Amino acid sequence: MNQLRIGDQLIHYDREATVAAYSQIKQGGADLCTCSGCRNFALLRAKAYPDAFRELLNTLGIDAKKEGEAVHYGPREDSSHLYGGWFYFVGNIIEAGEASSTAGNGFQYWAGASFPRPPAAFQKTVAAIQFITPLPWLLDEPYDKATGGKATGSRKSDGTGRAGE
Repeated sequence: MNQLRIGDQLIHYDREATVAAYSQIKQGGADLCTCSGCRNFALLRAKAYPDAFRELLNTLGIDAKKEGEAVHYGPREDSSHLYGGWFYFVGNIIEAGEASSTAGNGFQYWAGASFPRPPAAFQKTVAAIQFITPLPWLLDEPYDKATGGKATGSRKSDGTGRAGE
């Protein structure tokens, strides 16, 4: 395993094992959900991550199109919407640290060890890179405050009993 410092955190990671795990995953968490928040995130995914964060994902062997989950926290006063999520990687956190790292435009990220069960492809030694960021609303349909953006029809599942938020 390799070591990498992310802000005040230190992680071990296995790039090759992470690449192998992602090769078994068909799509990201936002693509597995029909709610408007996840559909909006899926539209933004290609532009949502700053270059420094994409470089980190690449270093770890993470496929930037396959987040474990995207979470839509809702609209903010400035008309942007707050999103969070995480990507799994094969490895562990050696030093947890206390601060998140920033990558511009309100984008923050950190390594985490507390998250829903990852897909079986990641096996036992798993950690996550988590993020939070404001993003615009791009869907043609307006955000529905009454439902909180949740789908009113059926939701797709990834087989773990979870779907995007």
